[in-house]
Amino acid sequence: MRRTDREVTDIEQIKSILEDADVIQLGIRTADYPYVVPTNYGYEFDDDNKLTLFLHGAPVGRKRELIAKDGRIGFAIETPGQLLYPKDPAHQTPSFKYRSVMGSGLAELVDDLKQKRHALQQIVRHEAGHEWADLPVEAVAHVGIIRINVNNYTAKANPGDQEKYLEK
Repeated sequence: MRRTDREVTDIEQIKSILEDADVIQLGIRTADYPYVVPTNYGYEFDDDNKLTLFLHGAPVGRKRELIAKDGRIGFAIETPGQLLYPKDPAHQTPSFKYRSVMGSGLAELVDDLKQKRHALQQIVRHEAGHEWADLPVEAVAHVGIIRINVNNYTAKANPGDQEKYLEK
């Protein structure tokens, strides 16, 4: 990471970024060019702070076909950013406030109904703030689930300098 002064290493801050963001940009390998697709997600950390991401979608399609061939993926998750304006335009250039998590991992298609239900609960918890108490078996059986076992990730943030910049 070039800007080590903006690196986020505190696990609670990383969890905050993941909680505050809504969309993951998933980069999937193809024969020619990466296939990048945005989607919503769920996540969890195990006791050792290993990150697992969960995605849902149609049970068929290009994303699933590509992952079935090669599950190596890259991803980017970011919170909404904000342009910052210098308080003294004569001495500074604008800046941009942001928080992000980027990484790579191995994606796999999930078929087991118990694992699919768990993944859907993580997605709903993240997106709606609660689990879905009465998740129909038919819905679980039909939906396509992808689990990403994250190999590595980094987080970065520019919180903005309140002394130098104004938020508009």
